[in-house]
Amino acid sequence: MRDHLTDTDGEQTVAQIIAGTGLNRNACEQAIHRAVHAEQIERTAPGTYKLAPPKPPSPPKPEPPPSLLDGLSFEEWMGHMEAWDANPASWDRESLGPWPGEPGNRVPWKINKAFARRLEKRRAQAAADAELRDKLIAACGNLTPGPGLDDVVPIKLALEIVPLDCILSAIRGKTDSKLYPKNEPATSWREPRLLKAIAETYCRSLLIPGMVQTGGAAGTAPQKAAGASKASPAVQVTPGAGKRTGAFPRARERPFRRQCSGARPGRCQDAR
Repeated sequence: MRDHLTDTDGEQTVAQIIAGTGLNRNACEQAIHRAVHAEQIERTAPGTYKLAPPKPPSPPKPEPPPSLLDGLSFEEWMGHMEAWDANPASWDRESLGPWPGEPGNRVPWKINKAFARRLEKRRAQAAADAELRDKLIAACGNLTPGPGLDDVVPIKLALEIVPLDCILSAIRGKTDSKLYPKNEPATSWREPRLLKAIAETYCRSLLIPGMVQTGGAAGTAPQKAAGASKASPAVQVTPGAGKRTGAFPRARERPFRRQCSGARPGRCQDAR
């Protein structure tokens, strides 16, 4: 019904709505009543209706205020905990009370638990980064110590697609002076020459061979395994041959014959 009023773009009587929609009168009147109640159409005269103008969008609902824990939000508490972990002198005892962990501190238990989980994840990530850094340094063999070797973020990003052995091989090839005396020592894992070597090693050892293999096998039928034997046409057996089924009884081995006894004329015996 709303589609009909939209297409006609004007006032319509009940009879015109019935003729345009194909509804019977009872169903049409019920639909009109629901649409008027929902303010989708307007009654302009007795038995005449038109499409209601679009409603303005309702204003967005205001965001609920953050829940407070002892007068501070979760983010505020975590900010104070981060600052205290980096520098305990930054803790304001007058407004925040004793240090976390001290008797009588005001830090809510939810904040303590959340901050402990954050520190645990941070320590685990730091241990994993240190292990990766040690592997890179061991593969390098020729380096200049500095803060650039502690930043393993570029290598972690490369590990999302490149295996670790490819990365170590590429770094060794560009830094190890035993492989090439003119190799320069590594100062940072962000050096373009190292990142380029990682990309080239990945393409040369994995990506290009895979593309060649896939392209060479495209459109070819799969080959049978070696040593697969095929029965000769002369000795091939029809599936199901020699098996007795209930629908076909076994044939008689010898034809049925009738023998008559000479001693007793007129009487016969059935024999095989």
